[in-house]
Amino acid sequence: MAISLDGFIASPDGNVHWLEAYDPYQVGFGEFLGSVGAIVMGRRSYEQMLTFGPSPWDGKRTIVITRRPLKDAAAATTASADPVDTIADRLAVDTTPGDVWVFGGGEVARAFLAAGRLDTLELCIVPHLIGQGIPLFGGGTQPSNLRLTRSRQYPNGLVCLDYDVLR
Repeated sequence: MAISLDGFIASPDGNVHWLEAYDPYQVGFGEFLGSVGAIVMGRRSYEQMLTFGPSPWDGKRTIVITRRPLKDAAAATTASADPVDTIADRLAVDTTPGDVWVFGGGEVARAFLAAGRLDTLELCIVPHLIGQGIPLFGGGTQPSNLRLTRSRQYPNGLVCLDYDVLR
């Protein structure tokens, strides 16, 4: 998850254009994406992703958490209104190789964390101040202990941190 230095994942209107100056492939996004077998995201993240052009993960199983049907969804993309535990259980027995990426949306990440179904937080801190916006984990986030497992610093100022979620 990309996060501004002041702790936001998007501006108040959900805009992430402040990320355009940073090439995710310069900080290992290609390798990361290669390790992913399935993606879970919220409806707003899905709709925003569609505005960016062709998806870099076409063909990967994608579950969009929503109560409304998806228009023009790719063959590997499905909508689900099921609880997070049900989605996680389904993915746990899935034979698709690779990790499950909880992509975009603090609400979805918070729900997976609260359900005890989030193992790792991979945060890329962007040297940009938004001032106000959508926080990574807003109010109602369950207290959690984390252990730093890896840190990387890049010439463009990004710092990426990986944390294991301790139970």
